[in-house]
Amino acid sequence: MLKHFLLIVVLFLVSCTSTATSAAPQSPQSTSTKAPTNTQIPTSTPIPEITIGVVEVDILNIREGPGTSYPTIGSLTKGEKFYVLGDVTNSTNNKWLLVSPSNNSFGWVIGEQTYVTVQKEIVDLSTYLIWQKNVDDAKLALITLTATP
Repeated sequence: MLKHFLLIVVLFLVSCTSTATSAAPQSPQSTSTKAPTNTQIPTSTPIPEITIGVVEVDILNIREGPGTSYPTIGSLTKGEKFYVLGDVTNSTNNKWLLVSPSNNSFGWVIGEQTYVTVQKEIVDLSTYLIWQKNVDDAKLALITLTATP
């Protein structure tokens, strides 16, 4: 809808410019100029958006791998937010989230809605870049985990 509005405004401005140019008095030596037809429509800057999780239970264990058989390496408490970098469904058909509770730390939490809420959040550019770097680093962990021998 915003793109259509901007297109209408640009077309209106272009038509006003060409009308004003043709209505202006011209001297015999001048040549008429036309408004460029390939006017580019300005685009807005994308809003940085990341995927975060919010803890819904009193204590949520962070594990070394996607399953309860992996050792606990930390925990989060109710209401805490964390970066969601990816997800996987393990051999028992449970969804696990690869998370980064702080910079350069990775672990796994259960991805069921009773434990966490996953949502999108608009952030500043520096936070987005940190999240994106963590996502890129985490892709190696996902590839290693899901690779079949």
